[in-house]
Amino acid sequence: MASVIEYVERGEGTAFVGGGEDTKPLTLSMAELSYEVELRSKTEMGERKRKQILKPGTFNGDFQGGKLTAIMGPSGAGKTSLLNILAGRVTPAKGSKIYLDGRPLQQNSDIQSLSAYVQQDDCMLATQTVRETVEMAALLRLPSGMSRSEKLSRANETLELFGLTKCADTYIGDPSSKVIGVSGGERKRVSIAMISVAQPQILFLDEPTSGLDSFIAFSVIKVLKKLCGRGVTVLTTIHQPSSDIFQLFDDLLLVQSGSVVYHGPADASVSYFGSIGFQCPPLSNPADYFFMHVLTELEAAPSYDQDSRERELRSAWESRGGGEGQRTLLVGKGGEEEGTYEIPQETTRSTMIEQFKLLLRRSWGEATRNPMRVRAQMVQSVAFAFIISTIWWQLGSSQNSIQDRNGVLFFMSANGMMSSIMGVLSTFGNERSSFIRDYENQLYKVGPYLLAKVACEAPFYFFIPLTGVTIMYFSVGFQNVGSKYLNTAVIMVTLNYAGMSMGLILASLFADIAVALLVAPLIIMPLMMFSGFFLNADSTPVYYSWIPWISPMKYAFSALATNEYGGLELSCGPDEYIVVTIDGASRSVCPFESGDVFLETFNIESYLTIGTCQVCLMGMTGLCIFTSFLALRRLVRKGK
Repeated sequence: MASVIEYVERGEGTAFVGGGEDTKPLTLSMAELSYEVELRSKTEMGERKRKQILKPGTFNGDFQGGKLTAIMGPSGAGKTSLLNILAGRVTPAKGSKIYLDGRPLQQNSDIQSLSAYVQQDDCMLATQTVRETVEMAALLRLPSGMSRSEKLSRANETLELFGLTKCADTYIGDPSSKVIGVSGGERKRVSIAMISVAQPQILFLDEPTSGLDSFIAFSVIKVLKKLCGRGVTVLTTIHQPSSDIFQLFDDLLLVQSGSVVYHGPADASVSYFGSIGFQCPPLSNPADYFFMHVLTELEAAPSYDQDSRERELRSAWESRGGGEGQRTLLVGKGGEEEGTYEIPQETTRSTMIEQFKLLLRRSWGEATRNPMRVRAQMVQSVAFAFIISTIWWQLGSSQNSIQDRNGVLFFMSANGMMSSIMGVLSTFGNERSSFIRDYENQLYKVGPYLLAKVACEAPFYFFIPLTGVTIMYFSVGFQNVGSKYLNTAVIMVTLNYAGMSMGLILASLFADIAVALLVAPLIIMPLMMFSGFFLNADSTPVYYSWIPWISPMKYAFSALATNEYGGLELSCGPDEYIVVTIDGASRSVCPFESGDVFLETFNIESYLTIGTCQVCLMGMTGLCIFTSFLALRRLVRKGK
């Protein structure tokens, strides 16, 4: 880790990061900024209550270009809300103003095109290497005018700057999935590197040192400080940094209970608070003192009032020129003039086709490098086939085999449906946070990602169910006809595709995958109940008559039954004949002499041919994929 700091101090490898040698530092300003959220609870008048997160009157000032500004404050003070507003991820209250180089911000997309945002949680794919992660960001994010070799060269330069060369071919890793990878500090630097590869002029970071020890945290902030030297404006929220880290800050913004109580040079903060009665002891960490004795009181008396302290600090700040009295220099000089800030001319990044190709390659690598996932799905398919085979081994053609055949066909379709839905929820849940992070950073669109995901999953949902179907088909003694085996295989594969697409809908509808896993059985059970196995079509209540038509299991079970019973010759044992009275005479007859008679008797819809059912399953697959696209786009846009 020491090599990181030494490397940064030497100033090497920075030609491609932070906008290049000729980057003009971009100053970000705010005036009359405020922000409130709507609560679930209501007032006596029936209106939703609102909570003021950032109080009006004190959020006025500049974030100077090429400087490192730390935003500090207790939990819940509004640090992250302020960062999100400045980054264009959240819309502030009416009347709030944000400026870029003294010009009013026209729209949030402008600040997003000039900046990058590093989230607190490092959401990256565990089985991708450090090099692949940064290269993927370069290929997706850099302008289309750059060649592939130039983009890869940029990625290599970024790896060198952040001291990631030695671990470049190591997996990112994830303790929860038991994939061994890089250390916590390296992981954080990878997260920043993949954003910095695009040379943002403004860099926003939310708690970049969270969970890191003091030395690793220092190395991360040191790299950010070097980026400032290249002209990048860096704003970061941070919670109680060490004294060494505090000395690296150019400016400091302290927030308490939604109000600014200090905004200025970090090295002047100690003297300021000393002048209002809060003198930091010599050799003490100013950040610790501010948190324990200024913003809060570590050993508070019973009469201590946090609101009174906030009003006291805010009043002191406003009386010293803060708040309404502190208008930004840029705004005062020319913020209302005509003209605008400069937006990069070459903003076109990778095309949709390029995004699809890159994401498909990444998804395939993620799937094939996780053998436990494929192995678990294959074991589940083979184990289910083994259980079915041992229970219903070689059914024969007796009357008793009819009920057994129905049971096999139902459990085949039920397992295909459930395993595909739950399989998608388990795998997609692990990578969805990474997708949302990439989307918010404008690496790619929803469409290419979803199509790449489906294309990558398709082979697994073809070969794995095919293996189980093959074992079951010949073990239970279905008709030994090649065309009927192929029909069964195609039906089961298309059912798995339909289940996979339904799983994508559930994974896209709910912000929490745990909720999707709880809701899934509530969706699956009605579809199973109206599949045609438990309930005759004529017995379906009219108010539930629509459910069978949206159930993939109905089409799968109908097709499987039609395929298996069609042309099947059934026999009767001595004890299987029944006595019926015909024209006054009693006769012993075989209940079902053929499978066709059974289909007609139990009202298996004749108009639902095997081909019709397969077309319906494929149509449902396409419709569900399109629906999941809409749901996923709604999810990410709602998150913004």
